[in-house]
Amino acid sequence: MVYSTKQGTGVIGTVEQPFEAVSFEATIEHGQSAILSFIAKVKTRSGRSLAALKEENLVLQIDDGPALGVVIVHLEGDGDEAVLNLSAK
Repeated sequence: MVYSTKQGTGVIGTVEQPFEAVSFEATIEHGQSAILSFIAKVKTRSGRSLAALKEENLVLQIDDGPALGVVIVHLEGDGDEAVLNLSAK
């Protein structure tokens, strides 16, 4: 297993509707052919709160990268910062 840290930008939202542009820093645990764990801290670029999305099944579309199924597990600040984990669904 290998751990790596990635910083970048993307869009968070539901499968049907993009919600907000975000910047993120993620710690990723990789196996030979799969992501084993993913924990990310995201911050909205506009300052918009992510509180309405807490406990929803979401998609984090990474710019120039994959789309990951995620959930918000913790909100910080005014709700414009959140901690994400991979979604079980």
